[in-house]
Amino acid sequence: MQAFQFSNKLLAGFMAFAALGLLAGLYAGLIRIGYLTEIPINITGGLHGPLMINAFLGTLISLERAAALEKRWTLSGPFLMAASVIFMLFVDMQYGAWLFTAGSLAVSATLLYICRIQPKIYHFIMAMGGISLFIGNLLFVLGAPVFEIVIWWMGFPVLTIFGERLELNRIMRPPKKAQWAFVGLIAIWVFGTLLMHFTRTHGWHLVMITTFATALWLIKYDIARKTIKSVQWTKYSAWCLLSGYGWLVLTGIFGLIYGLPAAGPVYDALLHMVFVGFVFSMIFAHASVIIPSLSGKIIPWNRYFYLPLLLLHGSLIIRIAGDFLGFYAIRSIGSWVNVLAILMFLGGVLVQILRNRSL
Repeated sequence: MQAFQFSNKLLAGFMAFAALGLLAGLYAGLIRIGYLTEIPINITGGLHGPLMINAFLGTLISLERAAALEKRWTLSGPFLMAASVIFMLFVDMQYGAWLFTAGSLAVSATLLYICRIQPKIYHFIMAMGGISLFIGNLLFVLGAPVFEIVIWWMGFPVLTIFGERLELNRIMRPPKKAQWAFVGLIAIWVFGTLLMHFTRTHGWHLVMITTFATALWLIKYDIARKTIKSVQWTKYSAWCLLSGYGWLVLTGIFGLIYGLPAAGPVYDALLHMVFVGFVFSMIFAHASVIIPSLSGKIIPWNRYFYLPLLLLHGSLIIRIAGDFLGFYAIRSIGSWVNVLAILMFLGGVLVQILRNRSL
């Protein structure tokens, strides 16, 4: 019993570093849009992407995998990712970048190990997500501009989630042809990512076509279509999942129409459709399972959680409207409320855990 408690405390400690990475990343994002000023601990607008992808998502996802395997060496991934947070914020960005690159290599090794012991297609898809992160990070430390590598960073959460949803949707028993179609879409997605280094436009179009098609596949075959009729966390998760898939559909449509510029409002809109609209919807959807599995703390249900979800989507619509219409003040308001929605969700989780402890 004592060892179990220690394990939960250790995992909760890593989660604290992920939370630090998230908070710092959100702050950097507000600096990036010109709303906050830089502070003396190295938080700059340029850190927004690395902090959100590596310090937050990298630490959290690698920790989840390490906890599932219960092998000490797999903690090297979250350890290096967590250490990169400290180095990025308090020491030097370059050292932090090499740490999260090493961390992503360790994460990839963990995911490939899972493929070896359980060679299932969904595990291979998740492993491709880890490898995508490593490639993006390696290119980053070698000096590649962010607009060239962001597609690799995007692949980490997107492919991880695709693999997880394929695994969880086995209960729906999609037809074999549908399952192979899903695998084919993932293969084309990865090929499109590679192709972007040779012909950016054609590669991006392939990625967007497969993003659109994969989202439709998930809407059709995901168990969320059934669980949306359930109650409490199960119903809430279904709403999060389906709304997240909706953002992927929109990403595919707008991505095909506008392409992917190297910077600017369209670039901002497309990336945040994925990273906020899709990825954070998935985080909201799975938080009631992931946090208890890592911390040992149950999150009691409360209808309050619909409020940050609605704010997340509503503010993202405002942000994207500001991007496409050129109303940058509106975009800034949407960005602020994006951050507020995420903080409200995290605050709600913390309050519910503390209230449950006091009962």
